[in-house]
This record gives sequence, C-alpha cells and structure tokens, in this order.
Amino acid sequence: MKAVASRDNAAYKTLARLATSGSERKRQGLSLLDGAHLLAAFLDSGGLPEQLAVNRAGLEDPEIARLVERAAGARSMLLSDVLFKSLSSVDSPTGVVALVKTPAGSPVPADASLVLFLENVQDPGNVGTLLRSAAAAGAGHVMLSPTCAFAWSPKVLRAGMGAHFAVNVVEGADAAQFLARYRGATVALAGDAPASLYDLDLRAPTAFFIGNEGAGLSAAAMHAASVRARIPMPGRVESLNAGTAGSICLFEAVRQRSSRVQT
Repeated sequence: MKAVASRDNAAYKTLARLATSGSERKRQGLSLLDGAHLLAAFLDSGGLPEQLAVNRAGLEDPEIARLVERAAGARSMLLSDVLFKSLSSVDSPTGVVALVKTPAGSPVPADASLVLFLENVQDPGNVGTLLRSAAAAGAGHVMLSPTCAFAWSPKVLRAGMGAHFAVNVVEGADAAQFLARYRGATVALAGDAPASLYDLDLRAPTAFFIGNEGAGLSAAAMHAASVRARIPMPGRVESLNAGTAGSICLFEAVRQRSSRVQT
C-alpha cells in the first residue's frame, strides 16, 4: 500500500475534488463512502471499490483491516492524518474512505410489492432516514423526484447507514409516469386527507408518496394517487417530519402483511 503525504499526489487530488464537489461526483458517477459501516454494506452487496484511502489508525483497526483485505482488488493508499481528515465528512475521521461507482437505479416493476416515492424531499437527513426505513421494511424500491436531495451525497449516505445498497434507488423519477403504469395501490400522504392510514388495506402491492417537508405533495400527485391518507395525530402537534411519516407508513404495511402471514 502506497503511503501518501503530499497534496500534490494525483490520486489524492482526485479524491479531494470528489470529496468537496457534489457536481463532480454526479458528473463522474462516483460516490465516497466514509467509514467502515458503509464500506462493509457496499462489499456485502457484491461491489468492489475503485479506490480505498486509510490513515494509520484505520489500518491498525482490526475491522477496517479486514475490510481492506476484502477489497484486495481495489487501489489503496495510506494517507497522512492531515490528508485523510481533509477527505472525511465527519469531525472525527473514521479511518477509511472508499471511492465507488454510484449504483444505477433499475426500472421499478409495475407490480412491485412495496415502493416509496419521495417528491421534493429536500432534507438529506429525511432522505437517508427514509432509505433506511425502506430497507428495514423490505421495500425493494425508493424513487426520488428530480427535486429531492441527492441520494448519494455524504449526508444522505451517513443517514442511510448502508441502506443504499439494500434497495433499488431511482433518482430523477417522474411521478406521473410511475402512477400511470403502476398496478398496485398508490397512497398519497396528506395531513388533511379524509381516510386514516390505519383504515387502509395495505397487504397488496402498494406505493407510498411522501412530499416536501413544508409544502407536502404536489396537487398533481394528490390527484393521480388512488387514495389520500393521513396519520392520525391526537397529540398537540400539527405535523410529523417526512422521515417519520414515511417510516410509519412503511411499517404499517409490514404490520398488516405480517398479520396475514401469521393467520
């Protein structure tokens, strides 16, 4: 493993540009995974990094050392602490950063069992939370409209905790096109909807639509969905954030489907 301590090193300069520029990552179709947990999830999915960068503390950590061994086919370098810290997106460097090809989303089947569609959800924490909840709930697909936070940004990746590699992430999705061809129920979440989420039958294929943190779903999505539903809130709050609301929807579907299996 080559040791690098100079900012003029070509491989380091490439990583540094990608670490600081979202547009560069999008242009090249590359993502940076910061930390052992994300790297492990990527390797578990069958991926091989393009490049690994570690610092001395990371290389001496048994967990990270095993991950480096698992990624033996990737180029790797040992960075000085100063250079490594400049790449890391967290206050306390994790010890390993991996450069990977951003997985391309695949078409969502018209009869997909459980789908989450995010329309203009702009907070990276909410997007990451929803990806994680979707993976935990067994939803195979998360679709994001063009105005959502970038799914592969460092903040969303951290919040997703590896969920990106357990679901099909489709960015730039067109809600109208999906609604027109999806054969399951489409549920638009709205605080003023007449129907309660808990009164719906969610055992058949279902797609949940979650809207912007402030404005909610667009009128077009509300109109095109097969049903509008609210989450009953008897307490003294006006709304839930998008991450919480979407997670409740997903796990209500899990509850109903689990009950069906048990009976």
